[in-house]
Amino acid sequence: MRTLTTLALLLTAATASADIFGDCSFTEKRNVAAPTAGVSRIVIIGRAGYLHVNGRRGAGEVRASGTACASSRDILSDTKLTLSLSGSELRVEAETPDNSGIFSSAKLDFDVTVPDNVALRVEDGSGDLTIDNVASGDIVIRNVIGDLSVRDGSGNMNIDNVSGNVHISDGSGNIDVNGAGSVEISNDGSGSADIRNVKHDVHIGNKGSGNVEVSDVGGNFHVGNKGGGSIDWKRVAGHVDVPERFRK
Repeated sequence: MRTLTTLALLLTAATASADIFGDCSFTEKRNVAAPTAGVSRIVIIGRAGYLHVNGRRGAGEVRASGTACASSRDILSDTKLTLSLSGSELRVEAETPDNSGIFSSAKLDFDVTVPDNVALRVEDGSGDLTIDNVASGDIVIRNVIGDLSVRDGSGNMNIDNVSGNVHISDGSGNIDVNGAGSVEISNDGSGSADIRNVKHDVHIGNKGSGNVEVSDVGGNFHVGNKGGGSIDWKRVAGHVDVPERFRK
């Protein structure tokens, strides 16, 4: 019993030390930029830290800026933003070192401004992800540990594997969500919505035209207002609340 108690105290002390030493003791700004002439797709890859992507009408470049922070100067020097071009694909990536020590940590919080009419793919590690004002072009988002918020004008949206809550406001285009903590679509003008494998609730406030298909939901499913198209659902564990004309 005494051995177990001692082990628990050691683990508690180690955790506390990790919280103290694994912080932003050292910080430094990071900035990269590149023109987008001839670019047909932009890929953004985040690691630990928040990521905010903002679409800007008429922008002729991709510009990323943020703050790297780490528990040591050596780790800080290896925490960086990189830009690379392969054919017509421009890639912005946060790079952080792989550290196995419990007292080592690094993260990179950054914002990216992109043209609002170029196809976009985003992959993120831990931390919240926000995408605003992307007017046209397809969006692909994968592997987000944290919450996701997207405000989109037009173009298809594919979201895969988000551990937290997904919030979407969309003008037009199809929405496909596969794997999320919860999903809230506050407004969607037109296009289909296919939502599946959600741990908690699915809430759709205002949905214009286009079919809605929902499956494998661990919580409730709610649709407030719906224009043309159908609403279909299966394997919803909680309560289903849809406009009367769509009720089964």
